Amino acid sequence: MPKEIISEEEVTLPQVKKLLAQRSKEGELSFQQSITLEHASTFSKMAPAVATKLVEKLIKNYEITRAHAVQIVNIAPITIEELKTILETKSSSLTEEQLLEIVDLVIKNRS
Repeated sequence: MPKEIISEEEVTLPQVKKLLAQRSKEGELSFQQSITLEHASTFSKMAPAVATKLVEKLIKNYEITRAHAVQIVNIAPITIEELKTILETKSSSLTEEQLLEIVDLVIKNRS
């Protein structure tokens, strides 16, 4: 019987890594969960708590959608050009100075 989806929310790779690591301690992971944990472990660029705070800060201070904020944390761009590819042209309301601030925030929070 399929499980009922109660809610959906974008989560960062560090959060996925934390959740799946906890589940692996409680019991065996499915094949898909194991692969996902391996991917999240390889590509996570910051701690889960730092990632959560950074997502909240991006949403609040720069009026970025949650989906874009999560992608910024997941990819952790280190140049304005990389950041622009994540934000697309829809977020053109951000100034070059704001884009530079976001890149600086990401760089400071990378582990």
